[in-house]
Amino acid sequence: MLNLMKSEQYRFIRTKNYYFYGLLCAVLMAAAAVTLNVFHHSDPGFTYGNERFFYRNVLAMMPVVFALLTIFTGILMGDHKYVLKNTVAYGFSRRSIYTAKLLVTLAGFLLFALVLVGISVLLGSKLLLRSYEYALTEYCQMLLGMLPIMIAGVTTYFCINAVMNKNAQISTVFLLIYFLPYMILGALKGRYVWAAWLHSHSPAYYLFNAYDVASYPAWEPWITGMVYTVFFYVLGLYLFRKEEF
Repeated sequence: MLNLMKSEQYRFIRTKNYYFYGLLCAVLMAAAAVTLNVFHHSDPGFTYGNERFFYRNVLAMMPVVFALLTIFTGILMGDHKYVLKNTVAYGFSRRSIYTAKLLVTLAGFLLFALVLVGISVLLGSKLLLRSYEYALTEYCQMLLGMLPIMIAGVTTYFCINAVMNKNAQISTVFLLIYFLPYMILGALKGRYVWAAWLHSHSPAYYLFNAYDVASYPAWEPWITGMVYTVFFYVLGLYLFRKEEF
């Protein structure tokens, strides 16, 4: 498995779109921070040119970031089916292949996320006013709560990709899995207690409420993320074993 992971790591490190995508995200965050800074200095009545507001806006974009995992994970995986066909031909077990590729994809995502978080902290602390002493601590705590949900998203996309070829289909199924139940349960939560409970424990709920002070225990999104991650890992591995190349 280690050899497979090294091979996958080498492949995605050489993927140019990985860096282009990261650069685009960094530029968008920089543009937001600079805009707040300019308004703060040009308009004395502008109250949003502070670090906490910037961090809250980054967190408010979590549903969009999650949806864009379909693009990012696709970039990391590359020509998934072609690579898998060749790898299976070399005699590696399908479990090793699937797990190794998933772990490297997750590592690529975590590295990407860590760099962007670092850039956002640098922008917020250097360009904007610190109006709240614990703004950075609050930001990091909220991001930590999003981590298991994002890991579940990458694992889910990987699972779907094991049986589908077209990116549009994969992205559609991915978004339906996470956002359709949230909307349905949101419509039913006023009528049924069980619907309200499921709605408030769904991954999309944590994404849409990432910017606000958490009204739930810190461990809740971790449990939800772990359940989705394990389920879609097991399902994806099962489907991958059944797949013919």
